[in-house]
Amino acid sequence: MNLVLGIDTGGTFTDTVALKSDTGEVVAWNKAATTYHDLAVGISESINGLPDIRPDEIELVALSTTLATNAAIEGIGGRVAAILIGYDKHLLTSRQFDRRIHASAIEYISGRHDVFGYERAPMNTDDLRKAIDQWSDHVDAFAICSYLAVRNPEHELHAGEIAREQTSLPIVLGNDVGHSLDSVRRATTAVLNARLIPVIGHLLTAVEQTMSSLQITAPITVLGGDATLTSLNVAKDKPVQTLLSGPAASVSGARHLSKLDMAVVADMGGTTTDTTLLTHGLPQLSSSGAVVGDWRTSLHAVSSYSMGLGGNSRITADPLDLNVGPQRVESLAVAAASNPSITDTLNRIERKSTTHRLVPVWEFLAADGEGLVSTMNSHEEAIYAALQDHPLDITTLAKRVGLPDPRLLNTRTLTARGLVRRIGLTPTDLLHEKGGFQNYDANAAAIACRIAARERRVTTKEFYSQTHELIIQTLATGLLRNTLETIESKVAFSDDGLGQFLLNKSVSTSHQSPTIDVRLEVIPPVIALGGAAASWIPEVASRLHTDCETPRLANVASAVGAGCAHIVQQVEFLLRPLYTRAGVTGYVVHGPTEWKHFKTIEQARAHVDKLGPKLAHNQALTAGVENPRIERTETSWDAENEDPNEGSYLMETRFFFVGTGKPSVKDR
Repeated sequence: MNLVLGIDTGGTFTDTVALKSDTGEVVAWNKAATTYHDLAVGISESINGLPDIRPDEIELVALSTTLATNAAIEGIGGRVAAILIGYDKHLLTSRQFDRRIHASAIEYISGRHDVFGYERAPMNTDDLRKAIDQWSDHVDAFAICSYLAVRNPEHELHAGEIAREQTSLPIVLGNDVGHSLDSVRRATTAVLNARLIPVIGHLLTAVEQTMSSLQITAPITVLGGDATLTSLNVAKDKPVQTLLSGPAASVSGARHLSKLDMAVVADMGGTTTDTTLLTHGLPQLSSSGAVVGDWRTSLHAVSSYSMGLGGNSRITADPLDLNVGPQRVESLAVAAASNPSITDTLNRIERKSTTHRLVPVWEFLAADGEGLVSTMNSHEEAIYAALQDHPLDITTLAKRVGLPDPRLLNTRTLTARGLVRRIGLTPTDLLHEKGGFQNYDANAAAIACRIAARERRVTTKEFYSQTHELIIQTLATGLLRNTLETIESKVAFSDDGLGQFLLNKSVSTSHQSPTIDVRLEVIPPVIALGGAAASWIPEVASRLHTDCETPRLANVASAVGAGCAHIVQQVEFLLRPLYTRAGVTGYVVHGPTEWKHFKTIEQARAHVDKLGPKLAHNQALTAGVENPRIERTETSWDAENEDPNEGSYLMETRFFFVGTGKPSVKDR
């Protein structure tokens, strides 16, 4: 029996399914905890739990993950210096566009091309070399973007060559990961790619090590955010492509399991809930670029709305405010099950009425992984040392490191680097407290809920009711916004007062008044996926006045979706005529690797038709296709002439070469 192994590494669990390669039938599945200190452990446990599966039966491994999405939302990743060539510094800073790029440092280098690809100012290579020298010891990677690299990439390519001569740090070029004319989005995408290199690299190395230790020799592929597969090596270089890999996998899995052609897919994981629209049996793709949290990218990916709310979202409460997410923490019930001292400490906090209006006194911190003390400041070193034996509540930890107030604990860098994890109250704990989920330490969850209720100045019953309603309304309004985007994307995520009121009122239990019924109905059914979904999504669907379906194997749907995917690689060329008062003086072709000028349109088209199939074929081979099939399409934009008798004239022609096929499998 030939099998495809579908693996989904999420923020809480790593799921594995074995599917028949010819029919897609799921013959076995298993779940294991995602082990952040060593991802290979969780992956290995997930695979080893599959019954009666032999390594020699596996002909392909397909991986999907939410780690990139989670990292983007939680602000986790490496430090990146952005090198921006030809960008207007005053424009970016005055309008605060530079903040959207999210780089640790930004260096502006002179040099410019125009929209036709002609060089208007040479690149200042001396300033470029100085910038690289200045930041090489302070960052983990460089992202290099030229303002109009989509029209001519020569500055970007040359800058990349110089950077690789000077430093061994990863170098990301904007044109390699995004082809949008929106220069800020392209720079943002490059920076995010560079930030994700250590995060996704850690995962992909763990997958390779696991397959080797289990004697699985099948090729490894990775699912991108556009619901297509690519090779392991491509994913290592371009980890940003795995952004929205989880939503892409879940919608593909939902289609495979439910057989529905139209639905709203809601996948509730540990860190996020991802909602994606399934239309005509296919996931809807974003036309402007993927948006995750504060990251506005130029990625071609599924049109998914990722809410920072999942089964392990952090709940904070005080008399004035109640919040759920977007930070992920380890559930107190889960942590206490393996470390009983947490329950004992919670009992002490409740008994002594330990309180703090601005800090959740029920939260703990724990050391994770092996950190180099040399990379920490003295404050971080003291915190890390104090947590070596067992988790500590934040009040005790502050005293251990000599701080008068737990608010002074600065663990942001330690947490971002994966050296310290936070343990706190989550929706999973609420389910334990109410008896809907009893797999771990329900007593720890109940104590924490009582402490949080006391801090909020309400009864435990009121605290649960308020938090439950906040979770349901947040999920419901997120699904509504994502569905409204199909009608009018500009207003779907706007924050005007009236729109926000109508959305909140529509999904509340009091949407009807004596004078008006504020109720929006979602027409397609909601497909609930993920381990926590069955506890929350049915009520969400009820608030949206639609049906809810939970297909068999809904808790491993993303792994199923990864195993069912194919490889698709696209290469795009743009041909534009050069107009003067004398008429057309030539034609330029903007390609992914070069810019060229031609005298005639026949020469330009011949160049495209010669180079396009070759690039698409090679790109598909690199991505892992065994025998690529190349499809060519073109679209032209013709402008109307002022004189109707003269006819229209060509503005541009876009050529698309798409390489598709099944992933290569090992030779038997």
